[in-house]
Amino acid sequence: MRQVYIDPNWDFGQGLGLPQDSAHPGREYASSDFDIRNRFTLSATYVIPGKKSVAQLLEGWQINSIVTLDSAQPWGPTDSGTDVSGTGESRVASTGIERWDFFGNSADFTSGPLPAPFFPGTSNPACVAKATTPAMMQSLGFFGCYAKGGSVMIPPALGSFGTMGRNFFRDSGFRNWDFSVAKSWRLGERFTAQFRAEFFNILNHPNFANPFGGQNGFGTGGFNDPSVPGAFGCGCSTPDKAAANPVIGSGGPRATQFGLKFLF
Repeated sequence: MRQVYIDPNWDFGQGLGLPQDSAHPGREYASSDFDIRNRFTLSATYVIPGKKSVAQLLEGWQINSIVTLDSAQPWGPTDSGTDVSGTGESRVASTGIERWDFFGNSADFTSGPLPAPFFPGTSNPACVAKATTPAMMQSLGFFGCYAKGGSVMIPPALGSFGTMGRNFFRDSGFRNWDFSVAKSWRLGERFTAQFRAEFFNILNHPNFANPFGGQNGFGTGGFNDPSVPGAFGCGCSTPDKAAANPVIGSGGPRATQFGLKFLF
C-alpha cells in the first residue's frame, strides 16, 4: 500500500492543510497562491540638464518613476458552510475546503469590486440546465448558485465532492505607477539640500484585493466561500487594507508626501 504524506505547511489551498478529498490528494495539484505568471517593472531616473541661474532654479532637477504591472493571482472557492459532501470535514475549523461544480469560462468569475451574482434555489435557468440529476437539482434547491457572464457555478450533488480544481479563478491583477520630483541645491562644497515631492499610485488607479490567498489577500470574511452570498468573489478592499497594512502597503489610493533632506 502506498502512503502519501501531506505537509500542512505546503501551499494547499490558501494556507489550509487538508485536501478536499483525502482519498485523492493529487486532485489538489494547481497553481500556487503566489503564482504571478507575468510581472513587468520599469524603474527610471532622469537628471534634467541644468543651466546656471539665479538661486540655482534651473539646475539640480531630477524625476523618478517606477511602474509595476502584475498579472492576476489565483483564488478559488472553499465552501466551509454547506457540507454538501456529507463528510463533516467542511465544518471543522480551518480545514473546510469543499468546492463546487463550474461550467463555462473561469475568466467570467474574475474577482473585482463586487461579489459574484447569487441566485437562490432554482431561480436561475442557466443553473437549472446544468443540474442534470435529481441529486444535483436537490442540492441546487438547497444552496442556490452563482452565474456571471455565460458561466455558472452550482453545488455538487448531495453526498459528493465538486469537480472544480483548486485555485480555479484569478483576481484582477495589479497596476501601479509611483512618481517623484526632486530639486537639489548645492550649499558650498560639502552640503546639499534636496526637496522631494513623491506621488504613490499617481494615476489613482483602483486595485482590488484577492478574495482569498496570495499576497495582499483577505484571510477571513467569506470572500471565497460560496456559502456566504453577498461576499463571495468580492475584492472589496484595496490590497493594503486587506493585508492589514493600510497607507504603507501596496495598492492603496493616491498618496502624496513631501520631504527635505540634507546631504553632507
